[in-house]
Amino acid sequence: MKPLIALVGRPNVGKSTLFNRILREKTAIVDPTPGVTRDRHISPGQWQGKQFLLMDTGGYAPEKDTLSKAMLEQTMQAIQDADAIIFVVDARSGLTYIDIDIAKILQRNFKDKKIFFAVNKVDNPQIALEAASLLSSGFTEPYLISARDGSGVADMLDDVLETLPCPEGEGIEDDKTIRLAVLGRPNVGKSSLVNALLGTDRQIVSDIPGTTRDAIDTLFKRNQKDFTLIDTAGLRKRTKIDPGIEYYSSLRTERAIERCEVAMVLLDAQLGLESQDMKIINMAVERKKGVMILVNKWDLIEKDSKTSKKFTDNLTQQLGNLNYIPVVFTSALTRKNCYRAIDTAAEIAGNRRQKISTSALNRFLQEAIAMRHPSTKSGKELKIKYMTQIDATHPVFAFFCNDPELLENNFRRFLEKRLRESFTLEGVPITMKFVRK
Repeated sequence: MKPLIALVGRPNVGKSTLFNRILREKTAIVDPTPGVTRDRHISPGQWQGKQFLLMDTGGYAPEKDTLSKAMLEQTMQAIQDADAIIFVVDARSGLTYIDIDIAKILQRNFKDKKIFFAVNKVDNPQIALEAASLLSSGFTEPYLISARDGSGVADMLDDVLETLPCPEGEGIEDDKTIRLAVLGRPNVGKSSLVNALLGTDRQIVSDIPGTTRDAIDTLFKRNQKDFTLIDTAGLRKRTKIDPGIEYYSSLRTERAIERCEVAMVLLDAQLGLESQDMKIINMAVERKKGVMILVNKWDLIEKDSKTSKKFTDNLTQQLGNLNYIPVVFTSALTRKNCYRAIDTAAEIAGNRRQKISTSALNRFLQEAIAMRHPSTKSGKELKIKYMTQIDATHPVFAFFCNDPELLENNFRRFLEKRLRESFTLEGVPITMKFVRK
C-alpha cells in the first residue's frame, strides 16, 4: 500500500495550495474564503521516484454548527488514517488558539504518527525571522515554506518521504481500474450514495445543497475489480452558478467527466428527469463516456408493480436517441440496488473497452444491407464495401464506401440501431465514420 500523508490545520492556512504544489497540479480548490475544503480529498502523488497518497482535509474549526462538526469528524478520521501528518500553520497570522488546540490534540492522541510542522506563507526574509516565535507550539524546529511559490516544500517532502516505506516504480493508476464519476444536480444524494457503497461516512452528507465542492476520488474493490469512485459537486445551470467557489466546483465536475469511463447520473425520484439532468447526460455523451442513470431516493416513492416500468418508459421517451442508457432504481438510505449500480457500471465499462472482430462486423454489415439497402436522394447508389473497428478509448466503427456524401441520416440511424441490437453496447456512445475507399 502507498503511504498516506495528511495535511491538517485550521481553515485558510494554505493546505489546499500546498496540496496542489506537492502534486504539481490544481487538484484542490483554492480560495481565500475559510473552509473551502470540506471533505477529505485524496490524490496519488510522486516525488523522486517514490509513490504516495496525499490527503487534503477540511480545516479544524471548533464551531458548534452541524457542518463544522462534520468537518471536524472528517479531519479526525483523516489523522487516524494517515501514516504521516503535515501540520500547517500561517506565518502571517502567527499561532492562534485553534493552532495550539490542534497541536495539543496531535501530541496527546497521535503519538504513534510521524508529524511534521509546516509554517506556510513565509514569502520573505522578515516573515522567516518572525516565524521563530512559532516554536511555542511545542514542536521541534518548523519547516518554513511557501506553498504559493514552492520555497522549502521540496526539502520538507524529502524528509517526510524518508521516514515512510514508499513503494517505488509503481504506476499511479492501473489501466484496469474502472473510473466512475457520480454526477447530478446538487442534493440528489451523490455523497450519500458514495457513503452507502463504501460503508463509511467517506463524504460529508448534509441537506444543505452544495456541501461537496471538490471532485473526490475513492479507491475500492468489488468482485475482483478495482474502481475509482469520483464524488463531485452538483452541476447547476450556468446562470445560477455564483462566481468563485461554486464556479470552480462546476469546472471540477466537468473535469471529472473527462477523467471517468462511466458517468453515473443521479436523478431525484420525486423530480424525475429535468433539463439540467439532460445537460449533464449530453455532456458525458459528447465526451464519449459510458452513461447510466440512477433514480435515487426510490424509497420515498409510493409504488405498485408497474411503477418502475412506467418511470422507465417515460425516461426512455424523454431520452430519445439516447435510449440505450440503462436505468437503475436506488436508495442510498436503504442501500437498495447500490451494488447492482456498480455491477451495471462495470458492464458498461466492459462494453466500452470491447474490441469486435472485423469478420463479425462484416457479417453484420452484409445482413444489415440485405435487410435495408441504402437509398439516396440523388439516385446514385451508395456502396459500403466493408467495416472495421478503429482502436480508440470508445467504440469507433469505420465504414468504407464509394462516396460518404451519399449517406442519409435515416440509414445512419438504422445502422446504429442494428449495431446495438447485434452487439453488447448498452450504455456506450459509439462513433460511426464513413470513409471513401
